[in-house]
Amino acid sequence: MKFNVNGQAITGQFAVYAEKILADKDYYKDYINQKIDSGQFKAAMYADASLSSVAGFNDYMIEHISVMPPDERMPADKIFGWLENNKIISCNENIYDGFNEYRKSVLENYNHGDFITFVYPEDELLMYAAAKIAKPKRLFMAGCYYGYLGIWMMQSVRENGGVAVLSDIDEQVCELARENFKNLGFENNAEICCEDAAAILSRRDEPIDMLVLDATGKGDDERPEFRGKRIYGALLKAAKHLLRKGSVIYIHNMEHSPDMRELIDELREINALGESYPTYNGLGVYIIK
Repeated sequence: MKFNVNGQAITGQFAVYAEKILADKDYYKDYINQKIDSGQFKAAMYADASLSSVAGFNDYMIEHISVMPPDERMPADKIFGWLENNKIISCNENIYDGFNEYRKSVLENYNHGDFITFVYPEDELLMYAAAKIAKPKRLFMAGCYYGYLGIWMMQSVRENGGVAVLSDIDEQVCELARENFKNLGFENNAEICCEDAAAILSRRDEPIDMLVLDATGKGDDERPEFRGKRIYGALLKAAKHLLRKGSVIYIHNMEHSPDMRELIDELREINALGESYPTYNGLGVYIIK
């Protein structure tokens, strides 16, 4: 996706761009220091006349920015805390170990090209930790875009001698993902396929240790269940024969909307238990019991 507002193109990490705009604002500092809540943060942005002409700070985006957590660990701590309290996982190791060093390498070397990503810091950390828990040898990601969300799981994939299959239907973004994964040393641990994810899943027979859902279906898809974020339910249904006890499901853009109904039904049917967090993107991690 290329992001152009009022003639201004924004590329790379939108989170970095937004933080630069807000960094000197007292209300932003108060929010990060947890002196004000999300509602007050949102009201302050709406009241800030200086944002009215800034690309990327329209009403829709302000609504989303206002729910980013003030501390990037909050979603992961809540989700994994719930999973541990309900005896679904046991975190005997620090699932955040090595993250800061890995992040430094990714941020220094990742090429975003002409594209923009709305993957936020909390998304990166949650993906990194979820992969630490999954210890994946076989991983599938539906909707990889140019690979920036997927890169955060690759250290665990490589550490476990695994292979990740990542799919997207756009050849341009797939090529950029391949370039980045090669530059970061993951070319032997990743297969990036420019193909419909449901088609790949339907013909696959090897079990999956971790499934990542981040696809968006075309609004005019002839299959209504594949339109927009309804595609999540359809993809999980297509992957059911590959999932087993202990498989981890990472869900990006887990909206609280009717589009999630099929997904929730499928999670319930396969006895996948987990928790979500309503941040900028909406994040969820579920594990099959």
